[in-house]
Amino acid sequence: MKNNLYIDGTDAFTRFGVFIAEGGHNEVVAFPALKEPEVSNDWAEYDGIEVDLSDPKLDTKELEIKFNAVGMYQTGDFISLLSDGAYHTFEFKRIGYTYKLRLVSEVNVALYIGAKSFSLKFADDFPLKDYKYTAPLSTTNIPTQGYEIDGIDFSVYGIRVLEGSEAQILKAPAVKKNMLRNLSTQNGAIYDGKQVVYQHKEVTLSCCLIAKNLTEFWRNYNAFLHDLIKVVEIDEGDGVKVQTAERSLFVESTCEEYPCYYKSSKVSLFSPDDQVWCAFTLMLVFTAFRVGEDEYLLASEAGELIVTEDGEFYIDLKSYGN
Repeated sequence: MKNNLYIDGTDAFTRFGVFIAEGGHNEVVAFPALKEPEVSNDWAEYDGIEVDLSDPKLDTKELEIKFNAVGMYQTGDFISLLSDGAYHTFEFKRIGYTYKLRLVSEVNVALYIGAKSFSLKFADDFPLKDYKYTAPLSTTNIPTQGYEIDGIDFSVYGIRVLEGSEAQILKAPAVKKNMLRNLSTQNGAIYDGKQVVYQHKEVTLSCCLIAKNLTEFWRNYNAFLHDLIKVVEIDEGDGVKVQTAERSLFVESTCEEYPCYYKSSKVSLFSPDDQVWCAFTLMLVFTAFRVGEDEYLLASEAGELIVTEDGEFYIDLKSYGN
């Protein structure tokens, strides 16, 4: 419990008898959300939306930390320290990272004989402050699963995509509502039913990043967030180039690429000891999505899709069946 948390250079356990409870690092580690980008167009006749992602920014992150206190604890002095000025430097020795946080509120308190547990809410106003990009390098030999962001497989970051994620991807979005007249003088309603157009949708991927040690974890974890929100230049043809943080998610099992952008993340399990495990959900916004007709593609016995001689197209068996 000693040497695990320092606040402004003071060991929280030695000075106050306070230490972070098991699982208390989860929200500390979680990515901050993206500030809501402006929707530039939401055409009634087209699927999805057009979003201004030319200059995306991360939002302030609010995080809750659960503490325990034992012995001759001094939680009043602990709160007093956190109230002496807004910002304080938190050195989380167990997870190998330092944040500057400000106190927001005390969430709950439970008293026991000779002990106390309490949760405090903090805000991190400086996401990725002073961060310098280092390309990911995983040594854990995570196998590829056919999930790529802008052509980079998730395994490059040491990330496995967990069961249930593909079902989230394939779920149809809600339908955009066409013109509807609901008159008080007649039963039912009059609806413009000429076409069906779909809204954008949010997709939650369940992921787990595995790293050999904390140094590798932070390198790959921060690189993943950086690569999710970085702005790149895209050539749209006819000399038109745009700056955007819209990503392309490729899923091998569907043979499809999905335009999307990062929205938020939540950590459900973080184990920093020995080999590092971090289970988290990644929420992406699919800017356009439509469930297409089923396709039957020719594949080898090993499950690899077979392409035409020019290497450009897969072979659709449905066309041969017709």
